[in-house]
Amino acid sequence: MRLLFNRMKTAFYTVTAVLVLLGALAFLDKNNDFSLTQRESAHKFGATYMTMNNPFFEVINETIRATVESNGDILITRDPALDAVRQTQQIYDLIDEGVEAILIAPVDFEKIIPAVEYGRQKGVKIIFVDTEIYDESLADCIVVSDNYHAGVLCAEYLLNKKAEGRILIFEHPTVKSSNDRVEGFADTIKGNGNFEIVDRLDYAGQLEIAMPLMIDELKKGVDFDVVFSINDVGALGVMAALKDYGRLDGISVLGVDGAPEATGWPEKYMTRWDIP
Repeated sequence: MRLLFNRMKTAFYTVTAVLVLLGALAFLDKNNDFSLTQRESAHKFGATYMTMNNPFFEVINETIRATVESNGDILITRDPALDAVRQTQQIYDLIDEGVEAILIAPVDFEKIIPAVEYGRQKGVKIIFVDTEIYDESLADCIVVSDNYHAGVLCAEYLLNKKAEGRILIFEHPTVKSSNDRVEGFADTIKGNGNFEIVDRLDYAGQLEIAMPLMIDELKKGVDFDVVFSINDVGALGVMAALKDYGRLDGISVLGVDGAPEATGWPEKYMTRWDIP
């Protein structure tokens, strides 16, 4: 069984909300002509997502870029590759390059706070995308999906499909969206004695980390029959490991995102579920 929670549809709404905000910023100075022939007058925006090794962020970034550039403006995107120190420096660099707004999906919210505060002091608009933050006063705008509810939906699906289960959770605990999904999932199965969370594994939201972690669990002989991954990238790594070990049949893998790569798995391993 494979649950594909389709957040690509949510990406459309995320992009729409961000574009509305950027559009408002772009017309603050009505006397300027921001056509492609006057790049020196163009508005400049920055973006640093936690990693570009995720189709969800690729969709958001490329859609925003297309619209920004069609207005003659500039989007500068940086990839921290899950390195919080690198992302912090990228925020400082984008501010020094003169951006008017920065879109951020934090690798680690606490570590980027000094850079965010510096940006606000400089008058840069701070837009958090895809993950909520613990101190909302540091944001001019937060655009997120309901991550807690995503975890709830995954758990409800599991409870409707299985009478019992031993669950591995693949999480990214430095990211609030991950914590919210895990909390929603755990809260929903809490009190049901037929389901037990046997381990929680930090895979930083990456396929190349999820796969060896899953292999280690298989080698150790951990008793499980359900995996909940906080994104589809991790779910794909888990499924690849299970397939290599001949264990894919009989294991329920649940993930969040609706990544295009995930839809390539045979129908016998997944249920496609579009959430408006």
